[in-house]
Amino acid sequence: MLKYSARTVRRPDNEVTRNFYIIINIYVAFSESLRSDLQWLFFSAFYRITEAVDASEYFVSSLPGLPDNSNLKLHAGHITTDPKTNSNVFFWLIHNRHISDIPKFIIWLNGGPGCSSMDGLFLENGPWRMNDDQTLRLVDGSWDEYANVLYVDFPVGTGFSFANSNSYPRNVTQVVSHFLSFLDKFFESFPEYSKDHMYLSGESFAGTFIPYIAASILKRNHERKTPDYNKYNLKGIAIGNGWIDPVSQYNAYYTFSVEKGLLDGEDKDTAESQWKQCMEEQKKKPSIHLDICEQILQTVSKHSIQRVGENDTCINQYDIRDHSDSFPSCGSKWPYELSDITTYLRRPDVISAIHAEAQQIGWIECNHGVGRGFDNDESPPSVTLLPALLKQINVLLYNGDQDLICNTNGMEDMLKNLEWNGYKGFQNLTALPYFVNYTNVGHILSERNLTYIVVYNSSHMVPYDEPIVSMDMMYRFMGLDHHLVSKWSSSIGFEDSIGDIPSDDVSDNENTNKYYNAGTFMLVVIILGIVGFGAFVCRNRLRKRRNTSQAMKDAVESQIGEMDELVIESPLFQSDDVDHFGDSDPDDDDNASSKNAGGNKIRERNQGGRYQDNDDNDREERMRLRPSDER
Repeated sequence: MLKYSARTVRRPDNEVTRNFYIIINIYVAFSESLRSDLQWLFFSAFYRITEAVDASEYFVSSLPGLPDNSNLKLHAGHITTDPKTNSNVFFWLIHNRHISDIPKFIIWLNGGPGCSSMDGLFLENGPWRMNDDQTLRLVDGSWDEYANVLYVDFPVGTGFSFANSNSYPRNVTQVVSHFLSFLDKFFESFPEYSKDHMYLSGESFAGTFIPYIAASILKRNHERKTPDYNKYNLKGIAIGNGWIDPVSQYNAYYTFSVEKGLLDGEDKDTAESQWKQCMEEQKKKPSIHLDICEQILQTVSKHSIQRVGENDTCINQYDIRDHSDSFPSCGSKWPYELSDITTYLRRPDVISAIHAEAQQIGWIECNHGVGRGFDNDESPPSVTLLPALLKQINVLLYNGDQDLICNTNGMEDMLKNLEWNGYKGFQNLTALPYFVNYTNVGHILSERNLTYIVVYNSSHMVPYDEPIVSMDMMYRFMGLDHHLVSKWSSSIGFEDSIGDIPSDDVSDNENTNKYYNAGTFMLVVIILGIVGFGAFVCRNRLRKRRNTSQAMKDAVESQIGEMDELVIESPLFQSDDVDHFGDSDPDDDDNASSKNAGGNKIRERNQGGRYQDNDDNDREERMRLRPSDER
């Protein structure tokens, strides 16, 4: 029989987890009276509850440089996904500042592969930006206003995540397996978010990972053997400037460069030759990565070289408006705030605050060793998964129009050839203008669960250039009520603009109270459940004892003499207020408990006024005919 000793329960130090400690000890005290199978039922339930105690170990109590009035709740740290390979995934959870009617949970991945999602947190859709003095300032446009946002350094080897170097994933299948392992362990520590509406989001090479992860989650949700706590409420995926369809996107390296005037002369001829070879290789077998295709970008970069002083500068492959990066970087040092962010994330006080001490080599933005691991990956491009995904969830694809490496030409070629939900491509090719703060910031096509948005004057990292637009776009995609959450005007086409709503609305405080009171409510429900179950067990045991008692009564009554039976049946001795047959409420104070010679409890019938008019001899005679009782 399972034993769960109270000595094995570590007493937590904080107020929140002390409640769970109390529940466990109630269970320990109560479990001694339960059968082994019922003990296991309780143990299984409480095991999952007490796993949430681990969340306190990830709590970021103070972040260096963050304003004291930020009102942000943060958790961060490592989750071990595979002890054998020392695989540890780093996450940083930014809790929502305001509560929507239906809780939203966004997971963000940057690309590379091998580039840290701290880019997204510090440069794109996070709540702060870095100042020159290494302090942080809060900004508008962060996605955590009305959604919990989880930033994950993934795959292992990326950012703060680490593993044995020979254990880095080599294909998308391994990535998916590792990510689901991380996700399951994360929600063991944070079970309160496991049933929120989930959205997978990211940019660049995350456009390869995200559809595969989404397909695996949906598949697992439909498998009977999958426990309910590992079924996630995935509602959609959002990919910005994603690497999804290499055939279309490699092809667009050349066409976009020519269209934008980035190539001419001999370099144009060289790039055209490389483009043709690239297309031939793709016809043989579409691949996520082909060296001959990558050479087109190198030719474009070389053609853009300009001599500035003593330095050779070149075009930024991620933002063609920028010619300030040095050759051969051509964008790899961009955004230029990266140097300050790197310094900050390598500070010992910051590393300690976010519980990232286990990673020994220090944070780097992109680990090229991780990226090279996918050079020989023969997994089908993620575009092949989109038709099936679009039958089940919504998909948002958005692109900055100034990006070369994942440009709009490639994305639009992909969409023209994509078949989903019964048709090929968009049937209505009239794009609607997209307005934010009364400015036309882009255009939108949306049909059959797929939305495509081009954001004007934006680079490879749309939220970096247009944080307000990206937030509005994401909130629209998730179905948040703009009349409640928007602090700016926003419209699609020529619909009426949405007015400003203060973010500190009273209704938001009410939602917050409801949200956090839910935990207290569940705690009360669990305790009441334990008490109720205990009462149920005790009542069953008492019922069994009563049945035994009734059997003893029947045996006793069979010994009552004929005179006593006549007395019972005679109207002369009836009393309207007396139960002569022992059927009164067993809890009635007038019924006295006693034990028979066998030690079993029985009830002595209340004699009421039954003998009060008889003489002493009659009473003694009747009592002589009854078996003696032990008090």
